[in-house]
Amino acid sequence: MDALQAAEKRGWGAARLSFRLMQVIDSDSGNVIYAGGKCWFRNLSPKPLQTTGRNASYASLFFDTPLRIVSGDKLFDKLPFDTFIQFLIRRISLLTKAYTDFQLEWKEEELLNQARKIKTLDEYWREIPFIRYSMNQKDGKLKLSSRTGWILYEGDLSSFVPILEAGKYLRVGKGATIGFGHYDISYDK
Repeated sequence: MDALQAAEKRGWGAARLSFRLMQVIDSDSGNVIYAGGKCWFRNLSPKPLQTTGRNASYASLFFDTPLRIVSGDKLFDKLPFDTFIQFLIRRISLLTKAYTDFQLEWKEEELLNQARKIKTLDEYWREIPFIRYSMNQKDGKLKLSSRTGWILYEGDLSSFVPILEAGKYLRVGKGATIGFGHYDISYDK
């Protein structure tokens, strides 16, 4: 809220676009957090992320924001399931460590071995040229190559469903903090 209120005073982004913050509503409860210049932080309460398991043999992921899975300074061309899961569990682990007192422990090698058995049936990616302002670049522009698209995985996905569901909310890949890496997912059952 402090950042939004400060941006309201000095403008949004590099162009310092003017805007007026009208309201902030908790989407789960419908409670007002901010309206008319007043804050109600008591209406804001942390909630655990709840995911449920299910049996699934197919999963279709649709990335509606840019996705940056980068390895060795190279943006992905194809996205094998084990690579996707590796990036996703790393993000979940880092967020858990940063924001909770809980020590999340994965049997990572076992999980990745199981993930290698999942096949990619089909995928389609389109490169998205994304540029954002950066005062650290000579020309003031930071080019972030990324892709949007979809992918269809096949295999015994049941044990991965809670991780995939958490990833919908926590996002995946580089740039997740600026809105990248969001996806919707559909299952066969």
